[in-house]
Amino acid sequence: MKRLCVFWLLSLSGVVAFADTVHVILEINGVAVHGGQLYGAVYSNEDEYKNERYFDSFLLESSDTTIRYELDLPTGDYVIVIYQDTNDNGTLDKGLFGIPKEPFGFTNYSRGIPGNFRRLKTPVNAEVKAITVNIGKYRM
Repeated sequence: MKRLCVFWLLSLSGVVAFADTVHVILEINGVAVHGGQLYGAVYSNEDEYKNERYFDSFLLESSDTTIRYELDLPTGDYVIVIYQDTNDNGTLDKGLFGIPKEPFGFTNYSRGIPGNFRRLKTPVNAEVKAITVNIGKYRM
């Protein structure tokens, strides 16, 4: 009986974990076709974002001006950062004052200094079906 209770509790926790996972489509706009791979990082909290320790990451080909990528994420708030590696060196190249030289984008970013996790985060929950990130060169 004890084993049956433990099995039931483990099964129930698996159902709950599955129910808390949300399938979203990430739409990346402003991609230079065949202009270098797209590097993406997903941050789930301020500490990860500040210390550049991502929750998840991905690498995509730049086959169209708009790229769609499917993500399964637990319910919560996230910042998604993307850059296009135009010179294929695997690094986001930066210039004076750390300003990116290559196209980049964040969730909830339009222009200027990107800001912190609270400013850039986007919710992921049952109502969210898509997240858009626009990439481009730095502009004030």
